[in-house]
Amino acid sequence: MRSVGLEGQGLPRSAVVALLLSVALRLALVLPAPSSDTRELLSWGLNPSLSTPKQPPLMQWMGFLVMRLAWPTTFWCVALQQALNALGLVYVYRILRRWQAREPAALWTVLLAGAVYFLAAPVAFALNADILQFPFWAAMAFHALRAFETRGVRHWAALALAFALAFYAKYTVALWVVALAVATLAVPAYRRVWGDVRLYLCAAAALALIAPHLVAAQHSGAVGHATGTLYLSAPLGARLRNLSELALGFVAYLAPAWIWVGVAVVRGQARWAPAPAPAAQFLRAAAAASLAMLLVLVLGLGFKYPSRYDSPFLFVAWLALASCVSFAPERFAAARRWTTRATAAFAVAVLAGGALVYGVVTHHPRQQEPLARAAEAIQGQWRQRFPCGPAYVMGDFWSAYGLGISFTPPLPGVHLIEMDGVPGYDPALREKYGAVVVYRDRLNPAEINAALPGLDYSQTYRLTLPYARTFAHAAITYEYVFLPPKAC
Repeated sequence: MRSVGLEGQGLPRSAVVALLLSVALRLALVLPAPSSDTRELLSWGLNPSLSTPKQPPLMQWMGFLVMRLAWPTTFWCVALQQALNALGLVYVYRILRRWQAREPAALWTVLLAGAVYFLAAPVAFALNADILQFPFWAAMAFHALRAFETRGVRHWAALALAFALAFYAKYTVALWVVALAVATLAVPAYRRVWGDVRLYLCAAAALALIAPHLVAAQHSGAVGHATGTLYLSAPLGARLRNLSELALGFVAYLAPAWIWVGVAVVRGQARWAPAPAPAAQFLRAAAAASLAMLLVLVLGLGFKYPSRYDSPFLFVAWLALASCVSFAPERFAAARRWTTRATAAFAVAVLAGGALVYGVVTHHPRQQEPLARAAEAIQGQWRQRFPCGPAYVMGDFWSAYGLGISFTPPLPGVHLIEMDGVPGYDPALREKYGAVVVYRDRLNPAEINAALPGLDYSQTYRLTLPYARTFAHAAITYEYVFLPPKAC
């Protein structure tokens, strides 16, 4: 396998991508506590189901895998996420090869792997429904192209499976399906696919695969949660803020890759030259359709849009850019050399900067939380008082989910203000085996009384511990109370 630009080192493209993906894993060692949605999905993974109150269940299933096969830390969540991202990058490379030679396709893939989205974002968003979509969207694009071109049954089957996995991640895949359909109509070479019976068999197979979730979602609230993100009466200012978030995601998460391409164009090492190949036209059309639908959702329907929602659309934008910009063959070696080195230098800077900031200068209030030590101490106090239980760890979002998954064995966390929507939550089990009610800093009587009226506050506990994996002098305090079990 040939080198992609670290001349003198002979590193193959796969090794370069692996090194770039490992940056997030190394950062995860400094930031060991899972972030917000990751804590939730790990906790919900203790009771896997076909639907959740907020999303389709794939992220819950990923949490199940981590909880059963590894430990509930950022490292293992990022490891699984980066394995999926590596698969997605393989698909990106294979898509690029539809119209590019091997070395330019490899360079575009390496530059993408060196973007902030792959270097740092997994630490904060590992296994989140948004970031989970990328590999399955990429698989859909590749297998759709190959199915349209070859009519191969295996590609139609893979397309149906990729769609189902993407659907089980998040309903946003509906936009990608529409974008791919529009692209087939926009590119003459692919229009004849509408007359192929295999397209409809593929659609039927995909529907059969997602049918179990569609049935379960009727009672879970997942669809209502999705539609609840639309604010038709949102003022213009809110719509413009959401639009700025949309733009920010592309600019920030694809940096510095797009910057290196821009510099190459300024230097005359690359030029604007849209590739005429049908596959390239297809990706451009799909990207344009995707962006148009996003603008309608954000500006027209008031879709509340944090920048992380850009996750599955980033590779679409990157492929569209790669289909429009071509490296000059006579100057490709020079462009490959400096862009690869710049990407590597940026990756080192991200790793060193993150380790310095959070390991020495300051602390991360969430991802350096001493969950394991706190859980051990609280569980030890419980066992001194009660011979059985507890069934749950309840409280604020961060404490309930973070401490619950850190108990031995792990316990489901219950965010008190969402108590009735937690998968597998059983009030009878709580009454029988009791629960720990815990908050960061101080208990919240209003939330507790609303969810657990009559809870005895006569004996509360406070626990203060230093933050983990940092030399910064900072500590966190938990306040908690025990809901005694009735079974012992």
